Amino acid sequence: MSEPDDVPRLNHVAITMDPKLLDDRGRAEILDFYGDVFGWTKGDNTGEPGNPLIMNTGTFGQFVYLLPGEPFLHAPVMDHFGLLVTSVKQLKEIVERARMWRAQDERVTVIDVNSRTTLGPTADYTLTNAYIGFIIPLLIELQHLERHERKPAT
Repeated sequence: MSEPDDVPRLNHVAITMDPKLLDDRGRAEILDFYGDVFGWTKGDNTGEPGNPLIMNTGTFGQFVYLLPGEPFLHAPVMDHFGLLVTSVKQLKEIVERARMWRAQDERVTVIDVNSRTTLGPTADYTLTNAYIGFIIPLLIELQHLERHERKPAT
């Protein structure tokens, strides 16, 4: 299914965080984890008030914006934002990298890969997903969606 070019698209997620988590050590840990697991890189915060940590996700114009401040976000355990991946293989590779971190750092959260199929009127859809978290107060849900066309009834 193609998407119209004039539809607004998500370009960033901004989260106010406990300033103690965004000291030099915290920033380094966040960048190491999200860089290794997701491939994110440090963005330029020149001219941004409040010294945010900006992580570019690899797609032009899409980033995660972490701002130290009070009050900071406290989120229920399953609050998250989602990332769409191109394949189940890619999803599993990301989860495996997170698991390797988890083996060394108990602050890493990994909710393992799960799949479910939803029946539609003309096609079925399989959603494969997993959740990963580290330091920031929202989990990241990885999703792969696959459409399965149904054969027309004869």
